[in-house]
Amino acid sequence: MKYVERVAYVLLLVAIIIAFSYPIPAAYLASVGAAGIAIVRLRERYEGTNTRLRRIMRIRRLTGIAFVVGAGLMFREGNYWLIAYVIAVVLEFYTMFVIEHESRK
Repeated sequence: MKYVERVAYVLLLVAIIIAFSYPIPAAYLASVGAAGIAIVRLRERYEGTNTRLRRIMRIRRLTGIAFVVGAGLMFREGNYWLIAYVIAVVLEFYTMFVIEHESRK
């Protein structure tokens, strides 16, 4: 699943880069990338007893959904998709750092 996640992130990054020049192909590319990220996020499970990590895993699921919402907003007029992607990226970075910090304990 790590490869699916990596390919999905690359597709999403390419879509965001080309979004202002080629909006329609970028929207379809972002949709595929966001779907890949959402699938990986929704399939992740945490079976431990750490309540903080359990909460972080829920936030990671919301991040996957935020990427899908951003991809859906790319099909509409305006740049509202940028807001969804910024929120998703901020949440992604937050969860990444918290998971790393908690795993060191």
